[in-house]
Amino acid sequence: MRRDRIGPAVTAALPLLSGALWAGFPPPDDGRPGYARQVVGEALGSTAALLFAAALVLATRARWLEGLFGGLDRVYRAHRRAGQCGFALLAGHVAAVPWTGSSPGGTPSGLLAGAGFLVLVLLCAIPTLRYGAWRRSHRLVGVFFVVSLAHALLVDSLVDTAPGPFLLQWAAYGAGIAAYAYTLLVARFVRPRRSYLVRAVRRLDPATVEVVLAPRLRRRLSFRPGQFVFVTLHQRGLREPHPFTVSSAPSEDVLRLTIRSAGRFTSRVHGELEPGRRATVEGGYGMLDHTRGRSRQVWVAGGIGITPFLSWLRSGPGDRSVDLFHAVSRPEDALFRDEIEGHAGEHLRVHHVVTSASGRLTAERIAAVVGPLDGVDVFLCGPEPMTASLAAGFRRLGVPATAIHRELATFR
Repeated sequence: MRRDRIGPAVTAALPLLSGALWAGFPPPDDGRPGYARQVVGEALGSTAALLFAAALVLATRARWLEGLFGGLDRVYRAHRRAGQCGFALLAGHVAAVPWTGSSPGGTPSGLLAGAGFLVLVLLCAIPTLRYGAWRRSHRLVGVFFVVSLAHALLVDSLVDTAPGPFLLQWAAYGAGIAAYAYTLLVARFVRPRRSYLVRAVRRLDPATVEVVLAPRLRRRLSFRPGQFVFVTLHQRGLREPHPFTVSSAPSEDVLRLTIRSAGRFTSRVHGELEPGRRATVEGGYGMLDHTRGRSRQVWVAGGIGITPFLSWLRSGPGDRSVDLFHAVSRPEDALFRDEIEGHAGEHLRVHHVVTSASGRLTAERIAAVVGPLDGVDVFLCGPEPMTASLAAGFRRLGVPATAIHRELATFR
């Protein structure tokens, strides 16, 4: 198995492992009323705790996780799915387990944990919720996880008499609480971060801005071309850490971020950010790396998705044969057209696509330009509907999934 498939496989296997332990090593029947419902309810509850623990571990942003999932974007996708499945199982636990009210501390703590998780789920469903409010509320996942631990300790549980499920449940609580403590107390001191100053704010068009950051104390952040960073701008209204792909080369003295307005925060960056402000930059993250691909490559960018490819181009010419497609809605959206075409040559062919004039860019259209796709590695960056559609199209044309590389931007 490829290393970047281990993480998703392990995450998917966790509920199966829990179910197998409950089915293979059930607790003995102690004669209580509703024994079968109790077993089903506890199995659902302990599996929910296992998935919440996995979500807390994945939220640590630990560097070793990236290799197991194929990038931090995929780590956060697994984090989201684990949380969603955990809540679904928690709802099943609440519905299945007999509520007797016989545990003075266990019942209220269970209700509090369940209500807390429900509120967090409902908040995530609000489309207009500001990122900062979502981020602050999301920190409470660990609090409600600890409350659920109190619930598990205080109720009269059958799991205590089932060694397999018992060990797995308490291992989950230990890992989840350790991960939450790490994120809350330790991560800020060990994550790679540097202090920068905003040297320039260049508004390229009414919706796009290039932010140029200069390192303080001459300590530059280490990153690979194509990676993204989390940036905290120390200006009122802009202090929330947000991820942005770096568009400069690692060898440059400055860090360049090309940001397109896509919401309240990025719009404020475009309209309000001032030179001279401090910035804290953490990273780099992501595993979109063309140097790991074969000698013949296709790069496809949608709109502002050109940023990792800019970093690759600015890092110097390579010996790979590349066809770069940049799809934009209008001609004026191709902001770096002259620079990109300046890199064109023997090894790089540039194709600009204006979708309002020529229609949607498809894998079939690309294949018609570049020829047979045997031995080609494809790199995609842009809106997820576009990259997902292109990835599916390339697979239909015979490009193996292992040769299609795309960055998932929806977690940002």
